[in-house]
Amino acid sequence: MPLDQEAPSSSTIRLALAAGDDASGIMAAVELGNKARATLGHMPYAGYRDAAKKGTLLLAYADEQIVGYALYGLTRRRVRLTHLCVDPQWHGHGIARLLVDWISDQHGDYPGILAKCRDSYDLGDMWIKLRFTPLSQRPGRSKARHLLTSWWRDHGQPNLFTRDDDSVLARAAVDLNVLRDLADEERSDAVESRALVGDQFADRLELVRTGALDSEVNSMEGPLRAHCITAAQSFTPPPRVDHAQLKQVRADLLSAVHLVNPGYPHTDQDRYDLEHVCEAIALGLKLFVTRDESLTGILGPPAQRHHGLRILRPLEVITHIDELARAEAYQPAALLGTRYRRQLLGIDAGDDLVGLVNPAAGERRRDLRNTNRGLALAGCDRVGIYDPDGRLVAVIAARRENGALTVPLARVANIGLADTLARQLLFQLRQQAREAGSPILKITDRYVSPALRLAALQDGFNQHDEQLYAFVIDVCGPAKQVEHQAVTAARRVGVPEPAPLRSDMPAVAAAELERIWWPVKIADSALPTYLIPIRQAYSADLLGVPGGLLPRHDNLGLALEHVYYRSPRGTRPRHPARLLWYMSRSGPATAYPAAVIACSQLDLAEIGTPEDFHARFQHLGVWGEHQLHSVAHNGQVQALRFTNTELLTHIPLQRLAVLAAAHQQRGVPPLGPLRIPPGLFAALYQEGRRQ
Repeated sequence: MPLDQEAPSSSTIRLALAAGDDASGIMAAVELGNKARATLGHMPYAGYRDAAKKGTLLLAYADEQIVGYALYGLTRRRVRLTHLCVDPQWHGHGIARLLVDWISDQHGDYPGILAKCRDSYDLGDMWIKLRFTPLSQRPGRSKARHLLTSWWRDHGQPNLFTRDDDSVLARAAVDLNVLRDLADEERSDAVESRALVGDQFADRLELVRTGALDSEVNSMEGPLRAHCITAAQSFTPPPRVDHAQLKQVRADLLSAVHLVNPGYPHTDQDRYDLEHVCEAIALGLKLFVTRDESLTGILGPPAQRHHGLRILRPLEVITHIDELARAEAYQPAALLGTRYRRQLLGIDAGDDLVGLVNPAAGERRRDLRNTNRGLALAGCDRVGIYDPDGRLVAVIAARRENGALTVPLARVANIGLADTLARQLLFQLRQQAREAGSPILKITDRYVSPALRLAALQDGFNQHDEQLYAFVIDVCGPAKQVEHQAVTAARRVGVPEPAPLRSDMPAVAAAELERIWWPVKIADSALPTYLIPIRQAYSADLLGVPGGLLPRHDNLGLALEHVYYRSPRGTRPRHPARLLWYMSRSGPATAYPAAVIACSQLDLAEIGTPEDFHARFQHLGVWGEHQLHSVAHNGQVQALRFTNTELLTHIPLQRLAVLAAAHQQRGVPPLGPLRIPPGLFAALYQEGRRQ
């Protein structure tokens, strides 16, 4: 890897972010990256262009010549360094250090920088000189499964956060076109497909091998068949598909396709395409990757509209991988819908529990049966979730013990929806802990399901004495008050005390703490709050307030994450932030008074085109593409992606005016996003928490 390992010289190096329309600068970075492809991996031109548009392609200039670059991304929890590249002729001039130091200086409010590098490149000393420390190892995606080390450069924030690899993966099936791209090194147009298996995506994208793909490979002849078989070996074998469900999916999909394309499928290739997509749906996957535009055009719309499966080109997956991973993790309609049911388990539910045994951890069937029986005799309820076919796919048991809400049974079946189930259950457990007045949530199940363990680590849980625990701090106040509550809870329960907190905590650190210690609100941090007006017709769908005679759509009513669109004119909220929702009184069907009704966490505020946002976020919002165009200004819309919405006791306009006046603010209905001071936010939030 062409990286600098020496101290800076006296050469004058200028650093600048590439602009989205800086074609020459972007191309110069591409050319440097292509020269170093042996160690940097595949990255299509659009990956560089997307980074430039987001302001995360940093160029190093010597006079007017580009001699190095850093391509990085800003996730919710960290800076992720994807490429660090220096022209070999400029090694020894400290360029890599300048690039990394600049990123740290500009984004010091993030906990740190994460980079990945193969051990075989023997660059450990270089990363250490750049002030990185090793975190973990895992096999990469290459045929040889080279080990990758995760390197972390800390920014000195309180050591409260899970800094290890992201554990939430986007899972995708691929068609034969993509597999051939991976298998045939002679295909010149396969760069975007090969990026899917690059080291930079090894922990974020899991490719699933389907029976449909095996069938199509089996129909091939010649040397390419063997190459495809070899390339598919690194894919994850899927769970066994339910053939009755597969048959139903096929019938539903064909019914929708035949409305616009009677007689489909017309060819053998059409039949293969249909089987690929149907099996992906039956397995609960949310992504299918192809470069076949006819497949995308025919099956894409009904697959997404009726089953939530997005059919995308490799490039679309690459440029939005973090977003897609989060979208898959929050697919609520597939989780509960109208056909799933919650039910208490009986003492003799042994047969139902078979699919929740964790044999990889050494558990036997009778162990789980005995656990269920013991909890029943102790008076601890076990809540099961059953799928539409009556199969038990998850079970949770929780009880209050010594000031903590303990979870002695936490299981999710190994199905395509395991991640979704896990995240929904963890959020419900946090709510239960808050209602019980328990500031610590502990998972004590020694055989906890892998999906739940990974989801818990992603959700801010820590590990202590082979148990997972999280803080659930129900405080809205200054950092010292929050710290006191957390330390007191840790001492009482016997878990490690958290690191000290400080006033004026950076916005990113405060937002992350408010996420992993939910529902805490740190009133003296730099995290901003915006009062956002929303019409009642949209708040009913997006927030569930006011309630109506008809239920909300499952996609919206059960989701943890949503998107709100607005014109980019006026104040533009920036993430991370908090949102307070002001439900306005407008229109003929508004029987409810205007009021502040809810509080959310703002994860992303982005400007883009209606077409792009509709394609990316339609599963999280209530507007169609035509509505996005209606609020666009100069072809641009702002999207606010928010999560963990908490409904508040309504604060009417009159009370809002009183509280605002007490904080030297005007208590008038906001016409657009209005940033409010921390003291007013705390007053409004505490008012809304009163019963």
